[in-house]
Amino acid sequence: MLGGLAAPAQAAPAPVDSNTTAAAPISISAIVRVGWYSSLARCEADGANSAYSYWYCAWSSSRGAWGLYVDTDS
Repeated sequence: MLGGLAAPAQAAPAPVDSNTTAAAPISISAIVRVGWYSSLARCEADGANSAYSYWYCAWSSSRGAWGLYVDTDS
């Protein structure tokens, strides 16, 4: 108690149910791999020529290749 007054209790935030739609739904990017490439240059060329505004290439040591990933929402 401060100054003789009790602080009001605050409720815990409600859990988010991703299966429901709300006025402002949470936006989650849909990143998918669209191909494997033996060289970074080929991966980047396909990314630049893709229809997606957000893409990137990442090396996979287990496959020994570059993966092209795109955001299907972009």
